[in-house]
Amino acid sequence: MSITEELREFASHCAGGMGGDSLQHIADRIDAEHERLMQEQPFTVDMVPMTDERMAEHGWVRLPVDADGVPIRVGDVMEVSNGRRDEVRFLTLNENGWAFNEKGWVPNWSHHHKPTVEDVLTEFGIDWEHESDCEDRAALLKEYAAKLRLAGDAE
Repeated sequence: MSITEELREFASHCAGGMGGDSLQHIADRIDAEHERLMQEQPFTVDMVPMTDERMAEHGWVRLPVDADGVPIRVGDVMEVSNGRRDEVRFLTLNENGWAFNEKGWVPNWSHHHKPTVEDVLTEFGIDWEHESDCEDRAALLKEYAAKLRLAGDAE
């Protein structure tokens, strides 16, 4: 349900030259601004802005976020820059900060995603730049060709 439902209903009863279209455009702008504000600042049921202080009053806390600012949830697979991965088994907040497994919280973790073609090509370009030996470059080509096999490729 739109917050401008009543305005839109009134606009639909207006004749074309009586401002109905203008009212519809105004309703569109109101809805867009309302949506932006709701995304920017969540509200409680009683329409009070959900600040950290208000959340604390209800015993709530914000989820921890990864290095990219994405909220971390149980079941997510996290990855650190050296390629190590770990699944989030639980989320615990204590005096030392957030922990998501027995090893604790490391603030530079990011969500793991399967490598895209762009990821593989970027990695290849960086590795290629650091190789000057022709034999090493040939091995590098074979390694990355295997990673980039086309779906259904028999070889």
